[in-house]
Order: sequence, then C-alpha cells, then structure tokens
Amino acid sequence: MAESISLDQLKAAFGTYVGTNQRDILRLLTQPTYSETFMTTKQSQDLVYRATKAVISDLVQGFQESWTPKGKSAFTPVEIMQRRHKIDLSFYPDEIMDSWLGFMGDESIDRKAWPISKYIIEQLILPKVADNRELALIGKGTYLPPVEGTAQALGLSMDGFVTILKHKHTAGNSNINFIQLEPLTADNIFDQLESFGDQVGDLYKDMSMNIFLSRKWFSAYHRKRRDLHGTDNNYDGMKTILEGTNLTLTPLPSMAGENVVFTTPKENFIRLMNRNNGASSISVESVDRQIKVFADWYESVGFGIEEAVFASVPA
Repeated sequence: MAESISLDQLKAAFGTYVGTNQRDILRLLTQPTYSETFMTTKQSQDLVYRATKAVISDLVQGFQESWTPKGKSAFTPVEIMQRRHKIDLSFYPDEIMDSWLGFMGDESIDRKAWPISKYIIEQLILPKVADNRELALIGKGTYLPPVEGTAQALGLSMDGFVTILKHKHTAGNSNINFIQLEPLTADNIFDQLESFGDQVGDLYKDMSMNIFLSRKWFSAYHRKRRDLHGTDNNYDGMKTILEGTNLTLTPLPSMAGENVVFTTPKENFIRLMNRNNGASSISVESVDRQIKVFADWYESVGFGIEEAVFASVPA
C-alpha cells in the first residue's frame, strides 16, 4: 500500500494559528542532489550498460632491419547495472480545510490543482527525493531486491559509489589502485591527504581531478593546515589544491560519515540513467478525494576503467 501523508501533524503543530492570517510554512532543510555534478551522465535504455576498455602494450623499440613485432591489444568489457527506483505516495488535501491552512484549498477546482497539493508536491516531495538520492543512494546505497508487495526501506535500491569501492576492496580482485593510509584523525589528516596525493599515479597528478571525501575530513584538513601554516606570509585559507598536484579536495554530502577518500577523472565517474533524470516525470492522480503521486526512473553509478580510480578504503 502506498505511504500516506497525513496533515494531522500540521494541524496540531499550528493549532494556535487557527483564525489568524499566519501563512508561513517552514520546511525542514533538505539536501539537493550535488554529487552527480561531478560525474559524467550517460543515458542508456539497456538494463546493463556496457562499454569496452581498450588497452595496448608498449610499442617502441630500437631500430633493426629484421621484422620484430611487438605489442598486443586487449579489450575488456565494463558493465554497470541499471537500477530502477520509484515513489508511491498519497494524501487527502481536504484534511486542511478546517485548519488555518484552509486558504490552501480551493473547492472550485480539481484537488490535484489545489495550492496545498502543489505545495506538497513541489516543496516537499521533489526536494525530499533529491535529498534521499544524495544522502542515501548515490554514495552509500546498498542494493537489495525489493520484496513483492512491501515498500522497501530507503537506501536499498542501488549500490552507491562508496559501497562499490568497499565491495571492490573487500573482494581484492579488482584493478582499482587502492592506497594504504593510516586511520584518519584530526591530527594526521593533513599528512595523510598529502600522502594520498603522492600515491596517485604521476600521469594523473597533473590532470584536473577532484579528491572526494566527507565534509568532516575536508574541514579537519583545513584546520590542521591552518594550525601548521597559518602564520606563513603566503598562507591562503581557501586553498583546496594539494601541493605539487592538480588535485582538488572536494567534499560530497553523499560521503557524510565515511572515511573513504578517492579520485578519478570525471569521464570515468559514471552516473547512468534512462529517459528520466531522477523523479523528473511525476504523475498526479485525483481519485475519490485522494491525491496519488508516483514516479519511477532508472539510475545507477559506477566507474569505467578501474585502473583510473585511486582510493583509500579503511579495512
């Protein structure tokens, strides 16, 4: 059964305003989807996205007149599973008619066009979907197949990129470049992130790439850097590029609470979708005074070439 939004709590919370002209509705802060801006979005209608990693061995050798062939190419398939998500939601807009929120009802039009219905959809549902995707799916989601007829708990409809890195690290058979760091602390974070940068492949150090980490460790790095170098004449408190590299420290909300640190070129950090970009195509039905809101979309994340990923994943 679809989850129902009850307006009883609104009535109880704002009961003291009944009979007044108070019309302010405060919303709990939600997190917009942010991490996807650092990914390369690819659109595919296949249930499994397939690409090919092409590698060729070294070719150059010293000259001699004899024919001495050297070099071999190899093609390896890369796969990312498409995962499907949905929202099913219902509410009765009539519940607000006898409260101070009654001004948001309009009996002259269809209930799905009432101001309260539009407010719930545009100001509560859509921001909450973005919040769920960012904080529970894109980074830390862990896929489990849904149980038929039962609404699934949040965070189980796809594997997030942090989860993928952890699974690859545990499996021990991937080509991801796993970097060994000491357990992160507020005291060692500056040295450990510089050590991470040192261990990124030389060819990648000069590329403009982001080192992704949680806001906690991003803040801790800057505080430790301030404590170590704050008195330097050329100290720049806003500097986020690791010394000697072209790597920029970039905190992601989707990595909150995680000690994982990783970097990869943007074109290798893939977000997969089908036709709909998240819950961008929403259906709204008015049935027996009830408003039903539903949407579905495909979305997954992953990495293209594992050799182009550098990651520190605590044991």
